[in-house]
Amino acid sequence: MFQRLALFYETHIKPHLFPSEDLSDMGSENLHHRKIRLAGRDIQNTSLPLKKRVQAASYIGLLAYTGGYAAGTCAGEFMASLIGFLKHPAIMDKGIMTVLQSLSGICYIHLHNQKRAKDLELVDILLNILHMKEATLLLNKSTQVKFWSCYLLSVLCCNNIPIIKTLNNSERLQRDLEILAHKGWYGWPNNYAKELLQLLGYARPKH
Repeated sequence: MFQRLALFYETHIKPHLFPSEDLSDMGSENLHHRKIRLAGRDIQNTSLPLKKRVQAASYIGLLAYTGGYAAGTCAGEFMASLIGFLKHPAIMDKGIMTVLQSLSGICYIHLHNQKRAKDLELVDILLNILHMKEATLLLNKSTQVKFWSCYLLSVLCCNNIPIIKTLNNSERLQRDLEILAHKGWYGWPNNYAKELLQLLGYARPKH
């Protein structure tokens, strides 16, 4: 799923990212980090409209994913601000999905960022999103938001036993995942609710 987003970034976003910045004399790694820090500056700039800050969140996640481990480490410095978006009272479902996508890119195969996400209570936030009823007033989270939450949880679980143990201690997660596993995951490469059920030992993989 994130590879598709990365391809879109390389084709449509990267050539136009920060066109006014003269960065031609910088090495490719430093250039990537420079773009991450520019996006991070926008994320943390509370004087900017929320929409623009969320757009910067999208950039930083794609930059982290395409730039390798070092870029992910650089982007990890802004995780607290990104997670703060998930608690913002004015953010809509589309913005939440953008932030979840960004965090997926930052935490993808990056144990340090996964640990930081846990320390920032991201796992608890995702569990709460999965448990919310879709008809809950003011706290409505669409099915797609829950799908992205499942995907991000699967990213956080990658080679990370402490997070897996934390999820296994959740009394309600199994039921929430079973409900989502029966939804139509159209357009997704995998049913990540089913994958989490198998990973956490709630269901056996089918051969």
